[in-house]
Amino acid sequence: MSQISAAIGKQIRKIRNAQGITLEELSFKSGLNAAHLGQIERGLRNPTVETLERIADALEVSFLDLVSTLEQALPEQDKTDVVKRKIDAQLSSMTLDELEDILRIIRIFRRQFKQEEKAD
Repeated sequence: MSQISAAIGKQIRKIRNAQGITLEELSFKSGLNAAHLGQIERGLRNPTVETLERIADALEVSFLDLVSTLEQALPEQDKTDVVKRKIDAQLSSMTLDELEDILRIIRIFRRQFKQEEKAD
């Protein structure tokens, strides 16, 4: 069982239970087999994007609501990479002046952090 499949399954079950929907009701609404859905919820199956879309539609939530907890299930290095990509996405639309300001802020922050570490 992969960590990602387990996290998605756990999130589906959490949303379904919060809405008071049984596995059979979700099966009917999504057009997916109840046993298959149960395996997805337990992280035993790797659902396709299409399957996740059908589940999201049946639960009346967004696709992102189903996968929002994935970052928590990732190993530390993967989490670091995710954060770096998010930072890069923010930086990519900034002007040179804004980027230089951000660099100054980072340097100030790092200096302050080092001073606090020395004080401890």
